[in-house]
Parts: sequence; C-alpha cells; structure tokens
Amino acid sequence: MGLFDKLFGRNKKQGVETAPPQFINPKDILFTTPTVSNEFPPISETLINAEFVTFIFDDDWRQNEFLNFSALPLIEIEIEGIKKIWDNYSRKVDEQFTAFTECHVRKTIGEPKLEIGFEELLIELEQPKTGSLKIGNNFVANSFSLETGNTTYYGTLANKVVTELCISSWNDNTTSEILKLTKAFNLVFIGWYHGDIIRHDE
Repeated sequence: MGLFDKLFGRNKKQGVETAPPQFINPKDILFTTPTVSNEFPPISETLINAEFVTFIFDDDWRQNEFLNFSALPLIEIEIEGIKKIWDNYSRKVDEQFTAFTECHVRKTIGEPKLEIGFEELLIELEQPKTGSLKIGNNFVANSFSLETGNTTYYGTLANKVVTELCISSWNDNTTSEILKLTKAFNLVFIGWYHGDIIRHDE
C-alpha cells in the first residue's frame, strides 16, 4: 500500500469485488518520509510515447523540487512543520533507515505555478533526452521527464510552459545544474526530506 493510499483511504480492487476494509491502529503506521505534498497530479491510462519512462512512487511526488524564489517565506513555514516531525515522531529502524509515526502534509506551499518555457529549459540543460513520467502503473497527465548525464528531472507542462519541475535521481555533479537553473529562472531548490535549500544568491 502506497503512502497516499494510507493517508486518503483508497481501496484497491481484487478481481470484481472490493476487498473488505482492514482496520489498522494508527499507532502502528510507520511512514517512510516525514512529509508529502498536499497536491497530487492527475494521472492518465493513455500510453505516452517517449525515449524512456521515469518511474516514481506516489510519496516521491514533489519531494525534491524547484519553486519560485518568492516562495521562500512559505518554504520556511513548511520546514518548521517537517522539523517537528523529525524532533517528535521519528523512529530509527536501523543504521540506514528512519521511519516516522506522523507525516507533515505540505498544505501551505500550494502548487509551484512555475512559468518556465520548455524550450528554454531544454537549452539550459543542453538538450537532454526527453521521456515520460509514471506513478505506479499510470502515466502522469501533461508530464515529462528529462535525463542529462547527471540528473533525471520530471515535471508538468501547460501549453509548452513548465509549471512543476522536480528531480528524481542525481549524482555529485547535480548541484551545479541546480544552481544554473535557479539562477536562469530565479528559482530555489528544496529537498523536503531534510528541509535542504539551494539558492543562487548565497
């Protein structure tokens, strides 16, 4: 069961009939992340032809994202909420894994509402490979993914304008790409898991 299924009580069908509800003690639920986005993208069962497909889990949606520079005050509010989860509701499972008994849903930040020309983004990233995005078994409507030598990006489009831009995989050279994009489009980059911010003016 994905995290969004746990939060919003989605039932999964088995055959023709819906499986009977199972009652879970809230104290027994452990979350794999301290925070999730309040917004979830529309999905589509329509096949999207592309060079490659990027797969993410539902609770990975917008976990590492670019936001408008003007969103910094709202980012700080969300980070405070995430810090409370780490301080009060984190549980060390082993040396490499921390789980959480509560999860901060980011309601203050809202949708990114970026206004980046898709062609401009391709130029800044030096013409990366272009793919599509899937969450689970479904494609994300109006989505794209981009692959450079260092980083896999994904996001959504509206009339060839990028409205959301995130990162799903990276390496040690990704930071230079992030700084390039934040400067070119006056953005900030936020890794919500630890509340890490990258900004071009520092």
